[in-house]
Amino acid sequence: MALSYQYEDLLPESDEETVYSTLQKLEEIATKSVQKTIHAYSALAYSAGIDSSILATILRKEFGSATLLTLGTPQSSDIRTVAQDNLAMREGFRFYLVNISEQEIEKAAVEVSKIVTASNLAHFEDCVSFWLAASAASKLENLRFILSANGADELFCGYDRFRRLVDEQGYDAASKEICEALDLANKLLEQVGLVVGKFGFETREPFLDPEFVDYCLKIPIEYKILKGNDMLRKRIWRCLGRSLGVPPSTVLRQKKAMQYGMGVHAVTCSMLKHGTLKLEFSTSRNRGIA
Repeated sequence: MALSYQYEDLLPESDEETVYSTLQKLEEIATKSVQKTIHAYSALAYSAGIDSSILATILRKEFGSATLLTLGTPQSSDIRTVAQDNLAMREGFRFYLVNISEQEIEKAAVEVSKIVTASNLAHFEDCVSFWLAASAASKLENLRFILSANGADELFCGYDRFRRLVDEQGYDAASKEICEALDLANKLLEQVGLVVGKFGFETREPFLDPEFVDYCLKIPIEYKILKGNDMLRKRIWRCLGRSLGVPPSTVLRQKKAMQYGMGVHAVTCSMLKHGTLKLEFSTSRNRGIA
């Protein structure tokens, strides 16, 4: 199959040979990062989005199996999406689907507020999500690490603010934002470590591995996001997902960040509105669509 046919919907008018070589190197570096950072006794926080689907696929390819853990309120988008997802049902995956209640989210939010210093509401809600994931993982046997695909949104312009920056200020502004977003992601990683540590776990985030980050920063930003109201974004990353065999519906799906998909954001906002949770942040920046 010609390369132009495979990827021209995601990267129109791009040089085929350059796209192909970029994908080869991107897969190589991503795989190496997974090999370096992943331990056998691990569970992946899985949402059926492009990021966690790529990580799950590489895990199964390299280790023969992977434990996937999906959480959400019964009506949350992550629960609905994963219920229709055919990647998690493939051979080699140990898949756990955990329904959580609003009361469990409220309890987690209160506990997390006692131990983290978050940069903004979205980062606090990320920590709440990881608290819930670690709590669920603690009920499974032989697990020591919680895995996530954090880093891809920062590196490949996944957040909606990148769309606005590119269209209003150009690619240079978006490139600067990538570096600032990575700095925030690394600060979040420290706080998430505190949260999962309460359950005796450590975190592993291969897409924030320095070698992976260094390579992705060299990929032309035009391969990550297009001008003209790009609602999809993460273009070359989605190409990698397609080349790895990630389901087509996932490759082209727009998906909100974890705290939205699990139902954490709605509960947290309600708590703040009614005064049952009080938070202070060093910045008002929030994360957008993942």
